[in-house]
This record gives sequence, C-alpha cells and structure tokens, in this order.
Amino acid sequence: MYKLLNAGFTRLKKNKIFWFTVIVTITIACFMLVSRYFDGIKLRNDGMPQETIDDWLNSTDDLLISFINFIGFFIAFFTSLFVGTEYSDGTIRNKIIVGHSRKNIYLSNLIISIVVGLLLEFIYFSIVLAVAIPIFGGIQMALSDFGFIVLDMIMIIVAYSSIFTFVSLNYSNITLSTVICFLLMLVMFVAAGAFSSYFPSISVIIPVGQAMNLANSYIRSSMNVEILSLYSLGLATVINVLGLILFKNKELK
Repeated sequence: MYKLLNAGFTRLKKNKIFWFTVIVTITIACFMLVSRYFDGIKLRNDGMPQETIDDWLNSTDDLLISFINFIGFFIAFFTSLFVGTEYSDGTIRNKIIVGHSRKNIYLSNLIISIVVGLLLEFIYFSIVLAVAIPIFGGIQMALSDFGFIVLDMIMIIVAYSSIFTFVSLNYSNITLSTVICFLLMLVMFVAAGAFSSYFPSISVIIPVGQAMNLANSYIRSSMNVEILSLYSLGLATVINVLGLILFKNKELK
C-alpha cells in the first residue's frame, strides 16, 4: 500500500488535472470574496441600513461553507480522469502483474481522491479566512457547531470520493467513466432538490443534499449535523465494500 500511495502522490505532483482543479479553486475563492465585497457596496448604494449591511458582511460563515456545493464536481472530474489515465496507460494492469493486490490498488486510489478533495477544501478555507476575517469579520457561529459542520464536510468529501472511485475503477473506459461521474453529479443535484421539498429525510442521505443544506444558513441552523456525518460514512462504507467486490472480479483487458 505504501508503494502505491507513494507512486500515486508522486504522480499527483506532476498531474495537470490536479493543478487545474487547484487553480480553479483559488479562482472561485477570489471570486466569492470580491463578489461579497461589491455586494456590500451595492447594498450601501441601495440605501440599506448600515446595521443590516454589517450583519450581512461581518460573517465568513457562509463564505467558508459555500464551496462544499462545488467540491463534488471537482472530485468527479479529478477522480475519473486520474484513474482513467491509469487504465488507458496500462498502469493498473502493470500494478497487478508486479504483485499489488486489487484491494490495495482500489484503496490507494480512494485515499488519493479523498486527499485531493480535502486539499482543495483546505485551500479554499485558507484563502477565505486570510482575506475575509480582516475585511468582513470572524466566524459568528459557535465553535462547536462549526466543528461539526467541518466534520460533515469531510464526510461529504469521503462519500463523493467513494462514489467516483467506485465508478472510475469499475469502468475502464476513461470517457465513459468521466461521463458517468458527471451525470451522477447532475442526477444527485436534481434528486436532492426534488427530495428536499417533499422528502427532506431522503435528501440529506444524498451527499449533494447535505452540501446544499449546509450552504443554506436557515436550514443549517435546524440540522442535526453530527448525525448527517454518519449518513455519509454509512454511504461511503457500503459503496466501498461493493466497489472492492466488483473490482476484485473485474476482468482487466
């Protein structure tokens, strides 16, 4: 496992897909900060009371959490192409030939996907905290609440990585796996939006539903966030067990 992870992270340093997601993440963070600043100016020009403007501006809570709505697409994009390239280059087949177990190959790719998702979230967090706190103010929610939200965000990333690793390792065609991953994200978005209105308890089992609710401050305040982390963990566990079983029996060409 160590050799697989070492090789994977070494490859990651030179991977254009990974660096593209990093650049886009930084761009989104800067865009969100600039948008918040100019929205404050617009509210002031529209004659909104200063107290209302300050209440809206002086909080980095929503800014910090909002990126979780995008992270699924980043993980889908990275994982499908990163794993798909290993298939197209014959790397996975070669790993098996030299004696690496399929379980370790599967888990190493899963871990790399999770680490990339967490790293992108960390980069976004770092930029927003560094800029927003001096300009807009600090985090307003209780530290314990924020801790549970961060935990749920981590579990959402784990769930996303589990889903897209499952698809990418069980569909050896890079184009097909990428299309399926993005279609899954779109289907989950539509399903989460539909279920949130009529079946909210089902919506929060879907990672996209959890992310959408976390980003909504009104809904977030009434959520039992620590329980939602268990939903994501349970979903990830089931998907990874199924993925390992299918990958062990997959015929590699």
